[in-house]
Amino acid sequence: MIRRGLDIAEHLGAAPLTRALRDLARYARIPVPDADLAPTPEPTPDIPGIAGLTPRESEIVERLVAGRTYREIASELFLSEKTVSSHISNILRKTGASNRIDLARRASGVSRRS
Repeated sequence: MIRRGLDIAEHLGAAPLTRALRDLARYARIPVPDADLAPTPEPTPDIPGIAGLTPRESEIVERLVAGRTYREIASELFLSEKTVSSHISNILRKTGASNRIDLARRASGVSRRS
């Protein structure tokens, strides 16, 4: 069913669905054929105050801002909690944020109160 859904999603050009199905297949260890063409990189979503993140890092930041835990983010993106933690560490380094609360503030555009 995953392979059939992937065929349909690719035929329709539904890039987000295609990525989700490929992630699901990878998580479930179901082999699927590689894409015929190299995927077009998706533009990084515009997160206020944060530039230079990969699409995956942006997905993680969006979920962090929404108040998700590492476990919830990992489950939604078919990652391990350790991988989410590594991404957060890289994002903190790239942005100069001191912790994930500071990162969430910067990403949501909320300024610090003195």
